[in-house]
Amino acid sequence: MFFCGMTESKIWASLHPFYEEGSRLGRIEANCCFIRALLERDPFEAYHFFLPLPRDCEALAQALRGNFPALWQAGRFVLRLHRDLPEVLSATDYYCMHLSDPFNRYTDAMCMRNAFSRRIFPLTAPTHSLSYAEYGREFLQHIWGGATSRDCVAATSSAGVRVVEAYYKELRGNYGLDAAWRSPCVRQAPLGVEPRDLPAPEERPSLGAACRSRFGLGDGLLFLIFARISYQSKMDVLPVLRAFKRAEALGLAPGSYTLALSGWLDEGDSFGDDIKKLAANLGINCLVVPRPDNETRKSLYAAADVFISASDNLQETFGLTMLEAAVSSLPIIASDFDGYKDLVLHGQTGLLVPTTGPDFTPGTDMLRSIVPASEYHLLLAQQCAVDVPELGTAIWRLAADSVLRRSMGAAGRDRVLGAYTWRHIVQKYMDLWAALNDAPCALPENPWERPASALFHPSSPHYMDVFGGYFTRPLSVLAASGRKLRWSRVGEAVYRGQDYPVIYRLVEGRVSLDALKKLLFAARKGAFTADLRAVLTSLPAPRSGSDPDFLILWALKHDLLELEP
Repeated sequence: MFFCGMTESKIWASLHPFYEEGSRLGRIEANCCFIRALLERDPFEAYHFFLPLPRDCEALAQALRGNFPALWQAGRFVLRLHRDLPEVLSATDYYCMHLSDPFNRYTDAMCMRNAFSRRIFPLTAPTHSLSYAEYGREFLQHIWGGATSRDCVAATSSAGVRVVEAYYKELRGNYGLDAAWRSPCVRQAPLGVEPRDLPAPEERPSLGAACRSRFGLGDGLLFLIFARISYQSKMDVLPVLRAFKRAEALGLAPGSYTLALSGWLDEGDSFGDDIKKLAANLGINCLVVPRPDNETRKSLYAAADVFISASDNLQETFGLTMLEAAVSSLPIIASDFDGYKDLVLHGQTGLLVPTTGPDFTPGTDMLRSIVPASEYHLLLAQQCAVDVPELGTAIWRLAADSVLRRSMGAAGRDRVLGAYTWRHIVQKYMDLWAALNDAPCALPENPWERPASALFHPSSPHYMDVFGGYFTRPLSVLAASGRKLRWSRVGEAVYRGQDYPVIYRLVEGRVSLDALKKLLFAARKGAFTADLRAVLTSLPAPRSGSDPDFLILWALKHDLLELEP
């Protein structure tokens, strides 16, 4: 257990660390930047993290100490384990709980809050990719009697809002669920960008010149694509190559430009080399820069003249690279697709290229739960057509007009700096949490008055409803038999301090030595199970500790109680 602690009235909590291991791309990058921006602004009195294992606490403690030493020294962080939630929720009034995605323990958090918290605080989480096969089942978990209007899935784009709402609508219809089966509300909360991580206008000339020198690019136009280098995710680059040939037919001089493709490429993957060969066969200069470090990434943005993202893949939902390119003062050519519709103002900050998609995909729909995700995403993406002639026209238009490039780049930077920095996104969440706290709630504020249907998720039947047949008898049958329980020789010795029970670490929260001694004393001359329960429930304890049957059975198990003959 790691305490650096205080308990205050306005406390933020999470079941996720936000700092994660792995390549800083996509979801991991967004989560890390969010928590950094939140803690830099520091709008709460304390930050509580509940994690699965002690080693998870150790890793997060190291990250928090290193990145926020003043907050750490001031005792503003509390790091606890998931198993501590009942105890802490019973004693702490949280302002909100925010998770890093809406699937990993989201409904578990609802159950725990509904069972133990003294108030129904907002439970929020942002979306990332929304297209994976298992997400239908995950969203179905959200629809139950324990969801409230204070729970919210924060979709990063307007397209994402429509996707999540469509999931809920389809699932309700497919399963015949009425209004009693509630789901979280859906609101838009975009991702952001940190301008200091990208080239400022005054830095671009020197950084760009160094980058061009490093890669031997010369003074020609540089078109940049920054994405996962894979035809199975993000985008298919082949239509982009065809579009450049269309642009050449309109007047773009062959050899006067270079297409740079940079981003994540798996070790041993030859696709980057394949793209270079295909581009060379078409007479297109192509530079591939796999797995760039932060400085290389920044210098490529500085060196580029135009940014291109012809996304065609459903796993793309938002488009962080749109923001990065805009902050780097680049005009953007993007497909009119997913979250790009929000991020690029056509004709002002860039050009959107029309896309055409299928009406129905029954073959792929049936395969999606059987084949790997990369396969069904590829099958879907190969049915999404980015208009190649229009893409070629957009390339030629920006290549031919340096004034338009500069004006669009400046307008894009101003727009992002005014609305899409992480500082702005944190404020959006502050406004969202405030609104959710004020929302009417279908569940009683008093935890004792909340129905069992809001405490236990329907997808998780009670263990003893399922496994009860394993035992000779349940405790209820034993109680109904009229036989009494009394302390054993060992139990009497424990009560008198002559012996000490072994209490396993994970059981400590359920077995209090004080409650155990009161139980043993009550059973000294023999007592019915109902009388022992009454003794235990009369003890001053939070709801999380009120489990008399656990203690009675534990004492029987360890020979501290025995049945009278």
